[in-house]
Order: sequence, then structure tokens, then C-alpha cells
Amino acid sequence: MVARPDTEPVPQPEVTDVVDATRRARFPAGSAIEFADLEEHDRVFALDRLRDVEPVSWVPALGGWLVTSYALAREMLVRHEDFTVRSRANLVLASLGEMMLTSDGASHDAQRAPFDAPFRMRSVRARFERPIAVRLDALLAEIEPRNSCEVAAEFALPFAIGVAGDVLGLSLRDVPTIGRLYDAFAAAMTYDGNPEPQRVADAARSELNEILHGELDRVRAAPDGSVTAAVAADPERKLDDDAIVAQLRVILFGAVETVQSMVVNTLLLLLTHPEELATVRAEPVLRESAVEEAIRLIPPVSFIERWALHDTALGGATIPAGEFVGLSVVAANRDPATFAEPLRFDVRRDNARRHLGFSFGVHHCLGFNLARLQGAMAIGAVLERLPRLRLVDTREPTGFAFRRPERLEIAWDSS
Repeated sequence: MVARPDTEPVPQPEVTDVVDATRRARFPAGSAIEFADLEEHDRVFALDRLRDVEPVSWVPALGGWLVTSYALAREMLVRHEDFTVRSRANLVLASLGEMMLTSDGASHDAQRAPFDAPFRMRSVRARFERPIAVRLDALLAEIEPRNSCEVAAEFALPFAIGVAGDVLGLSLRDVPTIGRLYDAFAAAMTYDGNPEPQRVADAARSELNEILHGELDRVRAAPDGSVTAAVAADPERKLDDDAIVAQLRVILFGAVETVQSMVVNTLLLLLTHPEELATVRAEPVLRESAVEEAIRLIPPVSFIERWALHDTALGGATIPAGEFVGLSVVAANRDPATFAEPLRFDVRRDNARRHLGFSFGVHHCLGFNLARLQGAMAIGAVLERLPRLRLVDTREPTGFAFRRPERLEIAWDSS
């Protein structure tokens, strides 16, 4: 039996010109925000200013409300009786389809439960630390003689896809194809009104579905002890094959997009902060902290969306039923009320793990333990294996929903 939504998606009402004008007058700072402020990392100071004066604000460029305060962001994410992911306007739903991340209540629980146990901390280290090390060793053995590489495409992407395949028991050898499909999904999750990315995402979803159904058939025919094989063979499961494939789509999305960006962003920050890099080299125990601090400053998942289930008060604003509420993870992670000197990259920050880069509440990232392990191991392997590492070329981080530099080229000396 397929797990179905508990309720129909909430309808998103149209906002009249009169209502919009009234809100613009009430929220002048939010009305001044441009969409580029939500996409380009070098414009994030506009969100810092917005957080100071209107921590929940009407933002016409977004077509909805925006939360920039850390405390209000966490509050919104746990108020499940007031806010939902269930909306036909949800571009994550449109891009990736019905699955645990776009469901609430019992439906969400039924879809997530079969995958929960393998991603708990003890299970992650016991099952996946060795495969991650083997994957890193092979990848760096290939890259090391070149003396340079573009991190996103040549290291972080094949690493993320390879580990995802190892963990889930999927044959994901065609790295360019998987990367292309997930780039299509990510591009469709931007609330800018352009319909073309959604058309590309629909085609990508059909292509990936065919791949994943084939993988289900393979692991049933030859069980291999993987997460996918265990879920597919579980007699108690409440998901049919289409529902299993839907969960695999989103788990893979997090495993690929988030991990790739996490590795790139951490290396970018270390290489542009040589004193912090020297600290991490001298104290390898700080590798995990460096990754957490990088997720805080340049969160791979930089935007989270919800819809009001009914007229709802939040931070002095009243959000009408059905209306869109966005959460800027970038702005919340830079809130000085939670993070002292928030603009500073500090690998010794004692509360960096409080960032919202893995979300919060029931939709907290399923694979956060694995992602943390992968990030620390990848950064450690790069620093150990590539001597006198240096930055050659990069771009400013960009991205509305998912953020990293488009390019990060590094070089090193021969061993």
C-alpha cells in the first residue's frame, strides 16, 4: 500500500494589488528586497539588515513572507499545527514529487520510518566509515598526480554520488548523468516564476525513476545487504515500489546536492582563511567543527518553504491561511542573537552545530549523521593527501535554494 497524504494540499490564495500595497507600506524593508538578494551570497547583507528590522516580513520579490530570525525560524519549523509543506505551490513537490519531504503527519512518518535506522549515528559509523575511506582513497589516487582539479565536478560530485551508491546499494556509475538529473531538480526549486526549469525537472524525474526501478529489481534478484535491499524486502513495509523510488529520489538528492556543496564550501572557506586552515591542519580534531562552521556560513540548503494552514501569527506578523512563508537559512545562521560575531569563519565556534543547514523538527535531514561523517573525512583526506594546497580560481557562492560557488579550482605540489 502506498503511503498517501493525510490531507489535500492547502490552496495558495491570490494576493490582490490592494493587499500587496498595504503590506508594502507595513513592511518597507521587505518590500525593498530584490530576488538577487536571495540568490547571490555577496548580497546577503541585505538580509542581515532585514532581520534587524523586520524578522518576519512581506517580500513581494518572493511572492510571500520571509523569516530571517534564527529563533523565529526554529519556532516556525516546529509549529506543525500551523505550518505545512503540503501545498501545490511547493516547488520541491513539483520537482521531486510526493515523498517524505513534501508530506506531513502519518504519511510523512510512514515514508520516512523504513529508512531511519540505517542513518542513526552508531549505524552510520559502523556501516559506512570504511566504504567512505575506500572511496576517498581511490578518488584521490586518481586526482593527486594531476596537481590541480576543479573541486565541484572532479572531486566533490563523484565523491557524493559514489558514497550515495555505496550506502543505498545503487549502481550509480554514470556520474555525469546523475549530476545532470540532480542539477535539473535543484534548478526547478526557485520561486522566480520561470516555468522552463520545471519542464526539465519533469523529464529528469521520469529518467531517474526508470533507473531506480531497475535498481529495485536488481537488489531483489540479488540481495546485497544495502539500505535499498532491506527496505525492498521488508514484509512490514507500507510502501509500494513507486513510493520506495520516491524516497530514494529525495535521499539521493540530499546525498548528492548537499554533500557536494558542503565539501566545496568548506574548502573555499578554509582556503580563503589561511589562519583557520593552519589551525585545522595542526588540530585534526577540528575538521568536524570546520565543516559545521562552513554549513553555518554558506549553507548548502539555503532556503526552506512552508505554507500557513490557517491565519497564523509569527514574530509580530499575521500570515493568512494558505500563504507562502520562506525561511532564509543563510540569514538565520548569521543571527547575532545566536551566533557571536556571526560573519566570522571560526573553526573553534562552540555552537556551530546549532545551524539550520540540516533544517529542524520532523523534516530534519534524514542523512545528517552521514553527511557530517563524509564532510569531516573528505576534508581530512584532502588536507593530508594534497600537500601545499592553494586556491587557483573560484566564483562567489550563488543559489536560491542550494548554495555553493559554481567553480572552485585548487592546486597542490607533488608528494
